[in-house]
Amino acid sequence: MNREGHADEEAAERRPLNLSLIGQPNVGKSLLFSRLTGVGVISSNYPGTTVQFEESTALRGGRILNVRDVPGTYSLFGDTEDESIVVDMLASEKNDLIVMVADASNLEPSLVLCLEVLELGIPTILALNKFDVAKKRFDIDTAQLEKTLSVPVIPVSARSGEGIEELLEAITSGSAKVSDYRVRYDRHIREYLAILQGHVPEGPGARGRAVKLLEGIRRFYDGIPDSTQNLVLKMRRDFEEEHGEPLNVHMARDRYGDAGVLVMNNVKAVERKPTTAERISEATVNPSTGIPILIAVFGVIFLVMVLGGSYIDGVVSDLYERYIGTALPDFGRSIGGQAGEIIMTGLDNSLMAILGLVIPYILVFYIMLGILEDTGYLPRVVVLLDRVTHKFGMHGNAFIPMVVGLGCNVPAIMATRSLRSKRERLIVCTLVAMAIPCSAQMAIIMGVTGTFAGIAYSFMILAVLIVLALIVAAFLNRMLPHEPSNLSMELPEMTAPSLRNVLFKAWNRIKDFFVIAVPLLLVGSIIIEVLLTYNLLDPIVEPFSFITVTMLGLPAVTIIAFLVGVLRKEMAYGMLLVLAAGTPMAEFMTPSQFVVFGLVMAIYLPCVATMAAMWREIGWKETLAVSAASVATAIVVGTLFNLLL
Repeated sequence: MNREGHADEEAAERRPLNLSLIGQPNVGKSLLFSRLTGVGVISSNYPGTTVQFEESTALRGGRILNVRDVPGTYSLFGDTEDESIVVDMLASEKNDLIVMVADASNLEPSLVLCLEVLELGIPTILALNKFDVAKKRFDIDTAQLEKTLSVPVIPVSARSGEGIEELLEAITSGSAKVSDYRVRYDRHIREYLAILQGHVPEGPGARGRAVKLLEGIRRFYDGIPDSTQNLVLKMRRDFEEEHGEPLNVHMARDRYGDAGVLVMNNVKAVERKPTTAERISEATVNPSTGIPILIAVFGVIFLVMVLGGSYIDGVVSDLYERYIGTALPDFGRSIGGQAGEIIMTGLDNSLMAILGLVIPYILVFYIMLGILEDTGYLPRVVVLLDRVTHKFGMHGNAFIPMVVGLGCNVPAIMATRSLRSKRERLIVCTLVAMAIPCSAQMAIIMGVTGTFAGIAYSFMILAVLIVLALIVAAFLNRMLPHEPSNLSMELPEMTAPSLRNVLFKAWNRIKDFFVIAVPLLLVGSIIIEVLLTYNLLDPIVEPFSFITVTMLGLPAVTIIAFLVGVLRKEMAYGMLLVLAAGTPMAEFMTPSQFVVFGLVMAIYLPCVATMAAMWREIGWKETLAVSAASVATAIVVGTLFNLLL
């Protein structure tokens, strides 16, 4: 090889490799992404959309890898926004290779999507994730599967790390291949494809583009002459007239048939008795046992938040009082007089609020949510509740955003884009905003109300929210009549949770609090301290006193906590501590006032970040309507309970 040839080869080796992880939901793609890339992950919105994906740059095997974890999708039909983005990424020709992530424990559905991806002519590696689980149940002939598909097939376990080094070696060594496997389509379809391949640019992806043209995927129509598009339309019409069904439906059925044959030829079931995990899995989706299990699981979550959170809160408060006490205000007074004392008192109140809210309640909830995700229990709850949610115009998948909303409403709103219709998204967004308390609100309900009014009142607030959710869902279902779509979900294997994974997820979720909420809380506390010191709160408090005092029966200054809570719900109770101005909370408000405060905080106006997410997902008119309805409902419910209590 001459010197120029060596230079070209060295330049190619130095150039970053661009790769995307493609796979169906729940195949373990995100965990595999973290195994491949480590730290430095960036969450990005795909240009012109609200769809988020993870991307990271990592140095592996001497090569720079630019890795994208694109949204999970069941197909490349482009029916949903997530599917459209995956199709767009695959059609952009910016990928050097694709890592197709399949669930080895439930291989057939993953192979259907894999066959779609292989048709596009992009160098691909097939990663059989969850192989440690699959090999207990199946004997998978990976060598024969690799020979049939003509792409590398690497068994991996993102959970345990098994096979990750082999996958990285395949990625960096250039082992990815363009598959020459051909789906065995109907004879008429094969004839159509042969004709269309003469109308698209030559290259490895020519047949795949012809397939997508024939299926009617608009993203692949770019640069195609009108005459070819008209030819495709005629082919589709002729096929439907002759076969009595849409052409793209028939093509999907052919891919399912091929995937079934691949599994039949390469996967053999191992003779064995059902495992304990399988028996537990069956119990979680059977209504007679699943409903009691669901009640028990959520009962444990709430008890842990109340009892565990209160205990941790007490320990943290005692440690803070013992080792810090009044040191910060005293230090501020010694170096800056009254101004220094004001600033350091605000800082002191902020630190107490952060330590008393984040560690005992929010972190505890995120750890429990991570355990539910890691065990594979959440998808089973979706299946269990599918029949119930249908009665309210949704399918079981709507439950996932609601559970995510118990952690934070923003990702819950974003998760609604996986739902098939705007109608369902509107219903779920409304429920999340009005009746699904985020972890900060839950901390106030279970921690603050439970501590100062009693645990029975905490559960009463949750019961009120459940009744409110049922009323709102029934009302919207009646106002927006439509038959909901059917549930389609693959159940992952039930496994023991990994402590590393649970803590990793909890940290990723809670770090935004420290980046966004803590600075706001610090500044807000100092401002409130200034207003309190110089008696400047009255102009803000008095105009709202007819609501806070007359209707809700609360101290007038609680309006400040409500207003600050619009910025971040985590800050509301912190502001309440500041507003108490050193008075013990048990003396600042009565038990019944804590109940009303908790109810209003749980229902009223969603935080600014949630409203922004809703604006993107369902539109500004709907967002304003939901926000106004939440405020009105919160005042009505709060007033009612003020009168009752």
